[in-house]
Amino acid sequence: MGRMSEAPDSLPPSNATTPSSLTLAVARRVGLHAYGNRILGLMLLLLHAAYVWGQGEAWGQAMVLAHYGVFLLWQPFFSGQQHLPWPRAIGVLAVGAALVVLDSIWAAALWAVLLAGLLAGVTVSLKPLKERIGLWLAVIYLLLLLFAWLLPHGFGLPVRQDGLTLLLRDSMLMLPVLMILFPSPSPQQQTGIVDLLYTMLFVLVIGVLALGSYAAMQLTHSDYGRGVLISLGTMSLSLLIIAWLWQPRGEASGLRNLFSRYVLSLGLPLEEWLKQLSDSADREPDPEIFLHQAMAGFTHLPWSTGVTWSTAQSQGELGAQSRHSVSFSHQGVEVRFYTDAPVNPAFALHLRLLTEIIGYFHAAKTRERMMQANAYTQAIYETGSRLTHDVKNLLQSLKTLCSAAEHSRPDQAMSLQSLMQRQLPQMAKRLEITLDKLKSPTSAADRKEIMAREWWRNLNNRYGRDNVNFHADDANASAWLPQELFDSVADNLVQNALRKRLSAPELHIRVDLQTSPICSLTVCDTGEMAAENVTEKLFHAPVSTHDGLGIGLYQAAKQATELGYRLRLRENREGYVCFELAQLSEAG
Repeated sequence: MGRMSEAPDSLPPSNATTPSSLTLAVARRVGLHAYGNRILGLMLLLLHAAYVWGQGEAWGQAMVLAHYGVFLLWQPFFSGQQHLPWPRAIGVLAVGAALVVLDSIWAAALWAVLLAGLLAGVTVSLKPLKERIGLWLAVIYLLLLLFAWLLPHGFGLPVRQDGLTLLLRDSMLMLPVLMILFPSPSPQQQTGIVDLLYTMLFVLVIGVLALGSYAAMQLTHSDYGRGVLISLGTMSLSLLIIAWLWQPRGEASGLRNLFSRYVLSLGLPLEEWLKQLSDSADREPDPEIFLHQAMAGFTHLPWSTGVTWSTAQSQGELGAQSRHSVSFSHQGVEVRFYTDAPVNPAFALHLRLLTEIIGYFHAAKTRERMMQANAYTQAIYETGSRLTHDVKNLLQSLKTLCSAAEHSRPDQAMSLQSLMQRQLPQMAKRLEITLDKLKSPTSAADRKEIMAREWWRNLNNRYGRDNVNFHADDANASAWLPQELFDSVADNLVQNALRKRLSAPELHIRVDLQTSPICSLTVCDTGEMAAENVTEKLFHAPVSTHDGLGIGLYQAAKQATELGYRLRLRENREGYVCFELAQLSEAG
């Protein structure tokens, strides 16, 4: 008795869960639920035979036991492969034994009320209309059986046994027969869909209607039919009043908001999502990946059909969109929830709080990444400071060498003296610039400008032997360029392209300079495209790669922003990768 709704040989032992045995068990389960309405119809037929045809007979008690067995096959509480603990299994046996031993019309009436409430609770949880119609026919049959046969016998009222009465009584079986024509709920919907609140509500309404009928008969001294009508009218009027109090017109809040506030304090599936959110926050440092994992948790909630989100760096979508949606934003994160029903004000407040939690976590992750980038820059600065002393010694040595060359004797080699006098002062000047940059990395290290034609000539001289195609809109342009920025960007981009050429000798590199209407530098190559995880962080954070595109472009992008330029990846596709440094217009 450790299992429900299975044959003794339907599953292998617990330690022999082979793939073939699991497949067989799932197939049997799916096949059983495919005939759910037929099993339910057989259950109602046996119920009719037990309490209508066989009432007070020995074979009727056997029909009760058979009815309960078929009910266990249909029941929506437990999966057919689920292990039941012994206390719960004993409780299941006790219910069946009570139905068999208590040969009472009131036990039958109570069982019919519970079945009707259970079926109604299952029905309201289903979405397809045809599946709901089939189960509603079963509910109508149980109500007719209760009020047309069981309650009159329970109240001790005389029931005619003529042919017309028996024909009307047995014609109720047409409802279970018609139910077979409608599709059964799918196996995914069949398990665990009982709404306890709706089930209890239906049981209470049916019980109050049944007992109210007897009370109306006694108070008004009327017959059974009039008592049922009085009870039904009173119940309908009460439900109308409650419906009006639930959501009254005007500015009154009503019971709906009070109930929604109460629901907010109950344990919901959102608690599990919050736990998953906390685990993702501890496990995933990247803010965008964390955001995707957090949004994935919404797709598993029963009220959600899909969710979309967007930030300054990314956007995404999960699930399916529906007619009903609500949107919230916080800390730069905008989230839109799609639901299968309109969102009430209290639940909208709940979703707003969830959005704020996600926004705070995402902002914290973003700040953490910025702090890591700042720490990376700080480490570079500290390394540069340590190199300052060595660079200063080198500079002093070069100055000494320059001084010696300038005061050399005439008997020394003239060619060497001429070379030293021409080259070494330039080297000393560049070392001075480097030293200044190492001393003050946060300031604009070098705002010196150079004529475009002079800078373009120097760039051609540096890379003239590397088979690089150079094109300029005006070789004699008189525009002024920030020398340090253009030197840094050009060296980084050309060196990265040359490094790619080591693995692809046929790679072509093209460098374009445009001076009108705005100054821009473009470096393109025909190599492989940059990976997506690299392009996402290329100009926003240092990137660790084996082929460049790391700290150099990150620092160059920051320097470009300070000087009114923008460095971007203009094209990134296989066979054509293009970077562009362009001056921002005044309107931009």
